[in-house]
Amino acid sequence: MPLAVLFRDSALAVVDKPAGLAVDEDVVPLAARELAPKGGRAWPRIVHRLDRGTSGCLLLALRQETEAELKRAFDQGLVEKTYLALVDGSPPDRAELDTPYGPDPNDRRKFTTRVITPRRARLGYEVVERLREAALVRVKLETGRTHQIRVQLAESGFPVIGDVTYGVPGSRLMLHAERLKFPHAGGTVECVAPLPEELRAALVQRR
Repeated sequence: MPLAVLFRDSALAVVDKPAGLAVDEDVVPLAARELAPKGGRAWPRIVHRLDRGTSGCLLLALRQETEAELKRAFDQGLVEKTYLALVDGSPPDRAELDTPYGPDPNDRRKFTTRVITPRRARLGYEVVERLREAALVRVKLETGRTHQIRVQLAESGFPVIGDVTYGVPGSRLMLHAERLKFPHAGGTVECVAPLPEELRAALVQRR
């Protein structure tokens, strides 16, 4: 399927990644073909990641120097990432989570907050809408750990619906990278990915 492009110039692009596509195996080859200049080839490099089941804003560098600049911006906390998640249960109106974070000693394919480590994971969330036995929450991610939103919400008692690894199995992971804001070319770029149809349908069913 073609990639929906939310922003593009000669240095970088933001695409709306569909759920079900792996970043390396699927998105990068598509971007190399679809974002290439006429008669040339794009040079897409990943500067952050989304899980296969997560949809929404994904930033790609199209130049080597841009890749280094964007990675510095992530390292310095200059990139704002906001997600929407449909979670099971009734979470508090808002919360800040700051926890240890690392591989699960009982299953190295998973991650957990229940480990002794100096490495931290931080995010904040607020409830956007309360539904039948569920809630739509907006999450502001402060650190970018693997599976972080899924793990921290699940271990707080409110797993993301559709998460077969950490919580409530379903047709798809109900996690969407809604908004991405970052410095670029002396200014700021802000992109918003529309809510995908599967998530909209899930909200309607639970209202």
